[in-house]
Amino acid sequence: MKKNILMLVILSCVFAVDYETEIQPIFNSNCGNCHLGNSSGGLNLSNYQNLMSGSDDGAVVIPGNHEQSILWDEINSGDMPQGNNPELSDEEIDLIAFWIDEGAFSEEAGCTDPNAISCEDQFPICEAFNNVEDCLENMDCLWDSVGESCSGGFSVYFPECEDCSDIDPCFNFYDSNAVVDNGLCMYNVVPSYDEFIIEFHDNVNDLSGFNLDWSAFTPPVEISQYVLQRCLDPDGDTDGDGFFEFENCIMIIPPNSLYLETSYFDEYSDDISILKYTLYVDYPNNNYWGSAHGYYYYEANSLLMGDLNFDDVINVIDIVTMVNGILSNSFEPNVFEVADLNGDGVINVIDIVSLVNLIIS
Repeated sequence: MKKNILMLVILSCVFAVDYETEIQPIFNSNCGNCHLGNSSGGLNLSNYQNLMSGSDDGAVVIPGNHEQSILWDEINSGDMPQGNNPELSDEEIDLIAFWIDEGAFSEEAGCTDPNAISCEDQFPICEAFNNVEDCLENMDCLWDSVGESCSGGFSVYFPECEDCSDIDPCFNFYDSNAVVDNGLCMYNVVPSYDEFIIEFHDNVNDLSGFNLDWSAFTPPVEISQYVLQRCLDPDGDTDGDGFFEFENCIMIIPPNSLYLETSYFDEYSDDISILKYTLYVDYPNNNYWGSAHGYYYYEANSLLMGDLNFDDVINVIDIVTMVNGILSNSFEPNVFEVADLNGDGVINVIDIVSLVNLIIS
């Protein structure tokens, strides 16, 4: 077999084959009158349209599979060209094989979806830097109130982009010059900060925890699955450097779960300073280090004081909840924090009066 595997690997890493300038000239130089001036066996190789029309026996090119393509099999076995025409070189046979495996396109192929990854605007995630200043010096991003990651979340760094400027088009990345979509687009689109809603619920249907909802997010293409990770910082920013030390990270929606719902109830209500959720959006063509993901935070000190049922509204229900808590002498940690309106460490009638005044005002 004349197929040169190494040559195919090198070609696949370097460029896409152009039919008009690289494949058609092979036919022009080697196929003589059999398939150019004539159509022997019904096969005419004078242009792309005639080639893809096939022969009397049907298609001779199976896009994406050179081994099942009659055209490649005939030239690889030496059965074509016939007559006085010389056999094709190994390099020419390999080039035809790679062109077929690419999809047998006639025009420049690449990712044509502008929502996909563009090599020009890729960068490492904010967590690669030790502090806010270093990140801002190296990246064009906005920091949220937490001070650790860019608002809305960004994808991990794509090593392929380091050499993207040397490749035209850039394989699996958006190529504004491509005419034909190669179906290999990769994406880093994740829910924005506003599209990932985190709400704490206490004792709802006997459950306490965080309701996570990203149903407002619409991926640009059909995804494979969502994966969700929760990390804790139990102590908060103790050293005042604006950087949180997250630990105790677990996958609450694990990989290979094929989870496609757009909400999740995280049954977790232990005392925390700050939570970080990482949502991974698994796109079909993204490789391991190219999984798009965003960071989303919940700070305990961001709770609305007086909102004892965490519905973002202060009303009579919160008063009833506070009275019941005082009578039973039982408050969950997060509830206690928002119920202690005067911050004296005790929940009593003073806090009830303060809550009523809040509602009235």
